[in-house]
Amino acid sequence: MLPAVAACLRLFPVYRRRWRVFVTVISLALLIIFLISGHLEEHLSWALPIFYSAPSHLSSSPILNVPVPPFLLSPVKACLSPPLLLILVSSAPSHRDRRDAIRQTWGSLSSSTEFASLTLFVLGVPKSPVERAALVHEAVTHRDIIQANFTDSYQNLTLKTLTGLSWALEKCQEAQYLLKTDDDVFVNTPSLSKFLREHNGLMYLGRVHWHVSPDRDPESRHYTSYELYAGDHFPPYCSGTGYVLSQAAARHLLQEAGSGPWPTVEDVYVGILARAAGIAPRHIAKIAGSIIVPHNSCCYRTMFTSHRITPRRMQEAWYMLKEADNHWCPPLTLLYCKLMGQGVENGDVYEPLLENR
Repeated sequence: MLPAVAACLRLFPVYRRRWRVFVTVISLALLIIFLISGHLEEHLSWALPIFYSAPSHLSSSPILNVPVPPFLLSPVKACLSPPLLLILVSSAPSHRDRRDAIRQTWGSLSSSTEFASLTLFVLGVPKSPVERAALVHEAVTHRDIIQANFTDSYQNLTLKTLTGLSWALEKCQEAQYLLKTDDDVFVNTPSLSKFLREHNGLMYLGRVHWHVSPDRDPESRHYTSYELYAGDHFPPYCSGTGYVLSQAAARHLLQEAGSGPWPTVEDVYVGILARAAGIAPRHIAKIAGSIIVPHNSCCYRTMFTSHRITPRRMQEAWYMLKEADNHWCPPLTLLYCKLMGQGVENGDVYEPLLENR
């Protein structure tokens, strides 16, 4: 008996070392999963309000002093039945095929009715008279275009966003949430609407970018002068490919908007306004940001947004999403979608490899 006990005691340090190695490996694996999937950033973003001042006082005046140009096209009856989620899509005049693809899929009237959302497109004025006439005809046909009197250009993206938000706060005050997105983004309106129904309060949600430095190269289209922003790093902000603002949060932000000029990088400027208003961004792992997720039903079912979707893929994604309830998706789908998407974003994965029908 005693020799057996002695032998076990001699083996105990060996098993203890193996157990420590096992625990370390499992802990590292879980950390990597949390990091890649975005759940770690979700938890970190919960601490951001500690570093922000209390939200600014909200003026009782319904009039916003944001110097946006006059509206030329405005779907005034669009919000007669206020939606839960108003989706503002920044689009370019020449992107008619993208707008039509959205109208036929997640932004369709049937989708809007079923999931309490409303999709509108925000544009400036095209330079071509032919495009101007075509846009007016399109607006009359679909009654879903917001247009203000400014030149539609990359340099005016910030103005385009402020125009859309201003319209929403003036014409659609009872919409609880606003989603700003782009016309190459697929939005999972069923899942996003369900998620938003379960939350309330001041919200600024998206894929958070941390510790980003201003681009000081005058030749870059992202150039930010010291006069526009003097700091070494921007405050945390949500990717402009898709972020959600509660109605009250949007009003807080626009109260902080000055008369311009504004940085041309619109999502950065929204983050600056949020910092001034005391509203911290919250990272949502299911909002893809700029990554390209694999083209399959489980990823479209799991993610709230997916970026760089062509009109053809928009149609396919919508079909996949509607058929997704008939398919089983593995527990680590989010991890797979984010890992492969980040691989494309970083140039490590060739995009066609993500095709998976």
